[in-house]
Amino acid sequence: MTEVTQSSQLSDARERPTVRVAGLLVKDQRLLLVRQQRGGEDYWLLPGGGVEFGESLSAALEREVLEELGLTTAAGIPLALVESVSPDMKSYAKHVLHVILELETTAGQSAPRLVSGDPAVVEAGFFARQELSGLVIRPPILDFLDEYLRSPTDLMTYLGQRW
Repeated sequence: MTEVTQSSQLSDARERPTVRVAGLLVKDQRLLLVRQQRGGEDYWLLPGGGVEFGESLSAALEREVLEELGLTTAAGIPLALVESVSPDMKSYAKHVLHVILELETTAGQSAPRLVSGDPAVVEAGFFARQELSGLVIRPPILDFLDEYLRSPTDLMTYLGQRW
């Protein structure tokens, strides 16, 4: 690949949003979260990851959870959409569309275990609603997670832009 082509592909990547699919998996009224450490920051997020070209949201989520946590899952309906756009695109160009899907484990699944080898992923666990307020959650959707755990719904919610 020529240098010009590589450069234009990088430019295109920075000029387009990326899509991240995330799973909302609740077991015994506890929510599955994954802890990451990137760029000196430590935060929790719903399990999931990037959607590859030509891959459905459901397939991407099931693949990411299997790769990251060793869990075989079934993705369900979309529950929420969140936009994360960097407030300073010049110094940190990032635009992510987070699609949150309902997620269930298949019968006989054990607790999640880190299997990806990604050094940024350092922990996974289930949390009760009351435990969430003490966590840094990305994107900042604590209000949505709290409401969902209090009263689950199958209505799709647009959460707007949250950084």
